[in-house]
Amino acid sequence: MKTSDDDWKYIIWSDEPSFTLFPPSVWVYVWRMPRKAYNPECLFPAVKHGGGCVVIWAGIAWYSDDPIITLNGEITASEYVDILGN
Repeated sequence: MKTSDDDWKYIIWSDEPSFTLFPPSVWVYVWRMPRKAYNPECLFPAVKHGGGCVVIWAGIAWYSDDPIITLNGEITASEYVDILGN
């Protein structure tokens, strides 16, 4: 099936990058001398119960550009369909 230039007018292009507010909860190993154990340069900040995540959603189509939407955390498939419907 060959597509025509007119077919591109019915496609919505979107992107949903997510940004973690604090580093992910992975182990970070720091090698240091015993006397420098609590040197501020050797410490790594941590957040106990998650650090939060922000998702930015934006879309663009031939006839309009969608607003940029900020979401807190992840979204489900049904929420995504609602965004596209609105």
